[in-house]
Amino acid sequence: MAKIISRRLACLFMGIAMTGAAFAVPTNAVLASESQPADPEAFMRTLAADALVLLTDDNINDAKRARDFRKLLRRDFDLPAVGKFVLGRYWRRANVAEQQEFVALFEDYIVAIYGRRLGVYGSAGMTVTGNRADGKDGVIVHTKIAPPKGPVIQLDWRLKNRDGGWRVVDIMVEGVSLALAQRSEFASVIRSNGGRVAGLLQKLRIKSATLALNQDSSNQDNLRQNSSVVRTQ
Repeated sequence: MAKIISRRLACLFMGIAMTGAAFAVPTNAVLASESQPADPEAFMRTLAADALVLLTDDNINDAKRARDFRKLLRRDFDLPAVGKFVLGRYWRRANVAEQQEFVALFEDYIVAIYGRRLGVYGSAGMTVTGNRADGKDGVIVHTKIAPPKGPVIQLDWRLKNRDGGWRVVDIMVEGVSLALAQRSEFASVIRSNGGRVAGLLQKLRIKSATLALNQDSSNQDNLRQNSSVVRTQ
């Protein structure tokens, strides 16, 4: 299940990158949009253009890329709502402290796991093909990616209006909901720990700590390599 989710999220980031390439704006506009556009399709283009900067700016180190990715997530995704959804029925079983910790750990999990997977996927282009209403305060934006090789990928973005601005609450890759897939994975972990949310929290703490340690080690290796290069000049 984790591998399937990773592949689908890779498609998501490929979609963001390709959208940015197709609707490119000057790269100094990273996270510059203070107000959300009323048009949901314009919202998607703005998100993609900002993501493109994170994907292509060679002057951004891994730590800053992760920080900016977190800002992008907080700005354009309703992470608390997504976190509550993926915890499913176990949200009501968790106490307030567990709920708060889960939302924080879920954000760390997304940043650590998928922020590090950001990469340049080329400029084949992602096309916004339209949108449709999704309840009284939502909309689904339809897009498609045409990679250089392989079949066309359909990506549908579920948006909700939050305080006058759009926020992403789910992405469907070829009709499969990433939020539902993540909820299924988390539910499996909780069931294997006696139905206790604390078991999932512990695994998320360990996962986040391990990834942070690995990233620190990687950054230190890069520093040593760069220092070595400097000394030989």
